[in-house]
Amino acid sequence: MKLVCVVLGLICITTAAAQQNLVCYYDNRAATYSTPTFPSNLSPTNCTHYVYDGVGVTAQGDIRILSSYDTSSGFDEFQSLRRSSDAKLYVLLTSDRDGGKNLTNAISGRSEKLVNNVAIFLEQYNFDGVEIDRRTNDFDKGALARFVNRLRSRLYMINKQLSVSVSPQFTDAYDITSLSLYADMINLHAYNFTSNNAVVANLAPLFSSTPNNVVSVNSTVTAWLAAGARRNKMNIVLATYARSYVLAAEDQRAVGARSTGPGEAGPNTKRAGILARYEICNALSEYGSVSDSVTATTYYFKGKNWISIETEDTLAQKLTYVLDNTLAGVGIASLDLDDVSNTCGTGAFLVMELARLYFGTGQ
Repeated sequence: MKLVCVVLGLICITTAAAQQNLVCYYDNRAATYSTPTFPSNLSPTNCTHYVYDGVGVTAQGDIRILSSYDTSSGFDEFQSLRRSSDAKLYVLLTSDRDGGKNLTNAISGRSEKLVNNVAIFLEQYNFDGVEIDRRTNDFDKGALARFVNRLRSRLYMINKQLSVSVSPQFTDAYDITSLSLYADMINLHAYNFTSNNAVVANLAPLFSSTPNNVVSVNSTVTAWLAAGARRNKMNIVLATYARSYVLAAEDQRAVGARSTGPGEAGPNTKRAGILARYEICNALSEYGSVSDSVTATTYYFKGKNWISIETEDTLAQKLTYVLDNTLAGVGIASLDLDDVSNTCGTGAFLVMELARLYFGTGQ
């Protein structure tokens, strides 16, 4: 055991000697921003795993490159993050940017072809593993379990690893026992518990409360563990970005208040309802804020603008939760939406650095 003190009101925690996972995502869309973030910009980070998001598939089971940047320089730059034999590089086989149900259809109808194509792709581009993105509920959980089993067997033959990313919204959609048996990691993206933009919602409540925070990190983790998930394979993925809304009325701003839709897109990322940490941090001093100790959340408001983002305090509570519950570690989604260049003045890659302090990664 070792003691780590974090400058958050002199919080001191004890960490286990075994190294926790620190799984860091890079979204290849960041290379297209007006002020881009490339894999080479991630060199100050120190993660146990890096995940390149993303690569698509066709319904016939072929791998589909989503950006010419990937093969021209993105994959090669990403390899520079492999500074030691302990850092593992994954590629995310994604579903949210690749045209609807292609991944679902390939898993159901072209499973063997997809398994072989994944194995070939990993060897061709020198990735250590693949992460299957199943943050949807449009698939047959039996077909997914069989696919993961087959893929696991194939990847064993070439010494590659397998993880699965899952959503907190659809616990019943998964064969949790099978995923826990065959995947090396289960990455639970424990944020965005609702896709309903008609009301404002906390990005990632740690604990539940009624009536507006019924589903939480804790309730989801509890459900997965009860269904047979292995603690030593489950990573809680933390969001680095802010979720934003436009309030229907300025004077009605509590969680659950009506919204007219997502907030304005950020000047660099240009995605409605999402702001990179570096796009909003310096403006938050102009906002009012409300913190809730029950759910371990904080939201900010100014006029009709409403923002939910992880603070150092809420992150500290989630990291403590991971340690207290002996989970495998955390993920960070994503590094390019964190404070890449210390714009906020609290140090670059705040979320990653805080997790590294708690877990002692690289110490």
